[in-house]
Order: sequence, then structure tokens, then C-alpha cells
Amino acid sequence: MPLRANLHVHSQRSDGSFSIDDIVDEAIRGGLDAVAITDHFETQKVRRCVTSESIDEYLREIGEARRRVDGRIRVLAGVEIDTNPERCPIPSLPVEKLNQLDLVLFEYVNDEYNGGCSVFELDPLLSRLSVPCGLVHTDLEKAFGGISPEDLANLLQSYGLFVEANTAALYARNGRQYYEHAERHFRAFKGKVRVSVGTDAHRTLTEVSNVAKGYRFLEEMHLLDDQVLR
Repeated sequence: MPLRANLHVHSQRSDGSFSIDDIVDEAIRGGLDAVAITDHFETQKVRRCVTSESIDEYLREIGEARRRVDGRIRVLAGVEIDTNPERCPIPSLPVEKLNQLDLVLFEYVNDEYNGGCSVFELDPLLSRLSVPCGLVHTDLEKAFGGISPEDLANLLQSYGLFVEANTAALYARNGRQYYEHAERHFRAFKGKVRVSVGTDAHRTLTEVSNVAKGYRFLEEMHLLDDQVLR
């Protein structure tokens, strides 16, 4: 049976409402195989975030949660990085600390409306990261509308970036999720670009395990075997 994971959840370490232990327990209750804590990192976008000074404590807390559940679920440590350079000091981010994580998420890449930088502008950081890196809640149809799905797949493959199917209501247009608008892009990812499901859970605990819609989409796109987490 394909692995079921939520690789995008926020805790009280940034702008989430629940503790890391609460999130892990809900993920177990919901039958997930893995959950990633991915709090905001070094950004002015939110009032509270993980910083270069607090990331060691953050990693310790996630490690304690992992040990507490003793193998009942995989508990991963990640962060979400805002690619708007006016809010996040991308060139000075601590690469050695980020490489201690299990994954790094990037938001607003190629999103002019939100001031995000391009994939090419991220290259100096991406080239130094050794952990899986992905684009989250990206409106692919808009952000990368100038290139074909096949060319986008080749571009993301060249940078080793995975792409998230984000189920949060915020990331929808005209009643459809961003990933649903981008079916032709996801079809082009087969065998080239890894994928994930994330709910971007913040305020509602049951959203941690509410991954069914995202997984139905991946199944329809024949991408269950292309998940970044195996």
C-alpha cells in the first residue's frame, strides 16, 4: 500500500495553534505513515518563527516527539522558507543548520504577486542543500505559465525539487485547488519530479490527517510511486 504522509504542518513554534506532540498524535489517529513539522523559518511574514538561534531547540523537540511515539509513525523535521527577499535573508540562511533537517519547503517561488524569487535566484542556496527541497502551495499554472509542462518538469528535475499537492482551502481558484488546475503539469512530472501532499495545517487539528483529497489526485495522476518520501 502506498505511503500516506503530510509533509506540511505548522506548530506553535511558528504560527500554528498546536504543539508538536498534538500534531504527531493526530497524525497517528488519522492513520498516517509520516508527518513533517515544517514551521516558518527566519521570516518577517509571521510574528513568531524558527530562527537560526532557536533551530537546535526546534530539532530537539521534534526528536523528543519522534522518540516518544517509538516507531508508530515517522516524524520528520522541516522548515518553510519564504522566498520574498524583503522578508527573509535568503543569502545568509545557515546552510549547515538546514542540512540537519529532513526536508526544506520553499513558498512563493516564481510568484511575482507575493514577491517570491525565481528558481534561478534560489540556486546559490539550493546548490548547498543536501536534504530534499520542495515547492509548496504553488499555483503552477500562473507562476510558470510561460513554459510548457514538459520544460517545467525538466527544470525542476535539474534542481532536484519536489512539488506539493496542497489541500488547504486558501490555495484554490474558482473552487479548485491549485494542483487541480495544474493537471497537465503533474502528468509531466511522472518519472522526473517527486511529489508530496501537504495540508498546511495551522488552526484545525484534524487537518493534519486530512490528506485523502491530495492522495486521490496523485493516484489519478499515477504519481503515488513518485512521492519524495518512501
